Amino acid sequence: MSQRYADIIINISHEAIDRTFEYILPEALYDYVTVGSLVEVPFGNAKAPRKGYVVGIHDEPEFDPDKLKCIIGTPSNALVCEGKLVRLAAWMKETYGSTMINALNTVMPVKASVRAVKPKKEAEEYELSRPPVTELNDRQQAIVTEFGYDYEAGEKPVYLLHGVTGSGKTEVYIECIKRVVKDGGQAIVLIPEIGLTYQNVARFKQHFGKRVAVISSALSKGEKYREFMRLKNHEADVVIGPRSALFAPCENLKLIIVDEEHDSAYKSELSPKYHARETAIKRGELEGAAVILGSATPSMESYTKALDGEYVLWTLPDRAGEGDLSEVELVDMREELKSGNRTMVSNRLYELIEDRLSKNEQVMLFINRRGYSSFVSCRECGEVVKCPRCDVSLTLHNGGRLMCHYCGHTEPEIKVCKKCGSKLIGGFGTGTEKVEAEMKRMFPGAKTTRLDRDTVKKKGDHARILNSFLKHEYDILIGTQMIVKGHDFHNVTLVGIMLADLSLFDNDFRAGERTFDLITQAAGRAGRGENPGTVVVQTYKPEHYAIAAAAEQDYEGFYELEMAYRRLLHYPPGVHMLVALIQSEDYGKASAFSEKLKGQFAEGIRQAGNEKPVSLVGPCDCTIARINNVYRRVIYIKTEEMKIIRISRQLAESMDEEGVSVSVDLDPIMAY
Repeated sequence: MSQRYADIIINISHEAIDRTFEYILPEALYDYVTVGSLVEVPFGNAKAPRKGYVVGIHDEPEFDPDKLKCIIGTPSNALVCEGKLVRLAAWMKETYGSTMINALNTVMPVKASVRAVKPKKEAEEYELSRPPVTELNDRQQAIVTEFGYDYEAGEKPVYLLHGVTGSGKTEVYIECIKRVVKDGGQAIVLIPEIGLTYQNVARFKQHFGKRVAVISSALSKGEKYREFMRLKNHEADVVIGPRSALFAPCENLKLIIVDEEHDSAYKSELSPKYHARETAIKRGELEGAAVILGSATPSMESYTKALDGEYVLWTLPDRAGEGDLSEVELVDMREELKSGNRTMVSNRLYELIEDRLSKNEQVMLFINRRGYSSFVSCRECGEVVKCPRCDVSLTLHNGGRLMCHYCGHTEPEIKVCKKCGSKLIGGFGTGTEKVEAEMKRMFPGAKTTRLDRDTVKKKGDHARILNSFLKHEYDILIGTQMIVKGHDFHNVTLVGIMLADLSLFDNDFRAGERTFDLITQAAGRAGRGENPGTVVVQTYKPEHYAIAAAAEQDYEGFYELEMAYRRLLHYPPGVHMLVALIQSEDYGKASAFSEKLKGQFAEGIRQAGNEKPVSLVGPCDCTIARINNVYRRVIYIKTEEMKIIRISRQLAESMDEEGVSVSVDLDPIMAY
C-alpha cells in the first residue's frame, strides 16, 4: 500500500498560519482518518501535540517526505466532519471572512474528547395546549403536494413559506418531513432561540417520537455527542435546534427548514459572522437538499428573492381552522397624556385587561426592554448614571441594582447625584420589571409572571415558566421578544404591546422592519383558540408606516414602502454592505488605524474598477463607542458588486497592528 499524506488546518486561530500543513498519514490510521477528521499532530516547538482538521488526503507529497512529520493519532470519541461540511466551512470563510480554523470549529459538532452520556429524564418537558392537527386545509395540502412532486422529480429548490401567524406553517413542515423520512432521508429544523425548543420538540415528537434529536447550547458536550451519534447511527431522522443545529452530522440530509427565517438570532456575532439562513441554503446546495424558509414576516432579503423568482413563493394568507386574525387597536399615548393618564397603561388596555380577567381568559404584555427603569438621571443637573466601562446608561432593576446590559457591570442604586450632590435622582423609562410591578398594583387579584433574560438563569426555566402559563397557573405573562416568537397559547385573548415604537428610532436602517416584525409577531399570539383575540398597540407614533402596516397586518404594503426607502438610500437588500469594525483599548490607535484602513479600501476599489457605484462611509465612532473599555470605530462599504466586497474583506484581514483588531461583517442585521 502506497504512503499517504494529509493536509491539515492547525487549531490555532491566527491569520499567519491560516493555511494547510502537510503531514504523513501512518498506515495504522488509514481506516480511521478521513477528510474532516480531528487529529493530533506535532507542531512547531510545542511540547504537547496540537489538534487540527484534515482537509485533504493524497498519495503524492507536495514537500520532501523526509522533512514531514507524522500524525500522532485521533482523539477518542472524535466525530468526523464530513467532506461536505469542510466545503461549507470554506464557503463560510470566503463569504463572511474568518480564519479557516474558525470556520471549521463552527461546523464541527464536537471539538473535544467527551464521553457520551445516557439521556436524562426530562423534568420540565413542555406540554401542548391542543392535540396534533391531523387534517390539512386545502391551501396547506396544495403546498405539501407541490413539495412531493418536486421531491419525486429530484428538484431541490429554496421555498419561502409566507404564512400569517396561526396559519399552520408547522403542520406543512411536518408533512414535508414525513415525505423525506419515508425514503430514509433526514431533516434539520432550525428555530431562532432555545426558548422555542420546548414547544417545537413537543410538536414534532407527537409525529416522530424518539426519532427526534435536539441540539442546542443548553446541552452539555456529552449530551450533544449523544445526539450526534444518534444521527450518525441513523437512530434519529429529525434535528431540531437553534443556529448551531444546522451543522448536525446528517449523512442523508434531504430537507432543511428555517422557521421564523427573518429572526436576527440567525446571525452569528462571532467570527465567522455567518447568517444561518444563507448558510442553510448553501448546505442544501452541497447536500442536494431542499430548503424551506418560513415566516409570517419574511425578511426583506428573502421576499425580494421570492418576487424575483429565485425562490419558490408559497403563501398561507389565512389562519388554519375557523379562527381569524386578531383585531388590532392603536392607542396614541400622546392623547392619554392629554387626558391626564400618566401611567404606562392606557385606559383602553386597562379596560380590556379587566374584562379578560373577569372571563378567566389570559393576557400577554410585551415590552422589548427588561429591567425596572431604562436609566437613572438626576432631576437637578440632568446627569445620567453611566457604566464606567461602556458608553451606555445603567439600567435600574428591582431590588436597587444598576446593571449594564453590555458588559454585565453591576453596582448598587445611587441615592445621591455624584456630580451635584442632589438627592433628586431616580429612574426614568420602563422595562419588564416595572410593567410587572404595575400589573400587581393595578390588578392585585391576578397572578402574574415574567419571561426575560433575568428570569431564565437556569436550564429548564423557559419550559417551567411557559408550562405554568399554559396550565393557567398565571393570568398575565409579561416579557420581552422571548414571548412573541411562535408560542401557541389558546386561552390568550388579549395582547398588549406597551411601547410599540421602542425600537423604531434605533440608529439602524432595519429599525422599521424590526418594529413591524415585533408588532406583527406579538399580535399573532392572541385569539389562537375558540375565542377571538384583541391586540392593543400603545405608541407615540401611530402614523408611522411600520406601525400602521403592522396594525393592519399588511406585510405587502409594508414591504413596498420599506423597499422604496432601502433603494433610495442604498441599503440591503438593494446592495451589499460590508462593515469593518476596528477595536482597541487605545482610542488614538483605533482612530489612526481606521484612517489607514479607509485609505487601503479606497485604493483597492480604484484598482479593481467598478461598473456600479460604490459608497465608502466613515470611519466614525460606533453608535456605542466604548464597550468594556474597548473603543470601537467603523467603516461601511455599500455596493452591488461582490468583487468589491471580497477585495475589501481581504484588505481588512491582511492588515495587522499590535493593540488593534479588525473584523468584518457582511450585510449586518444590527447597528454598529
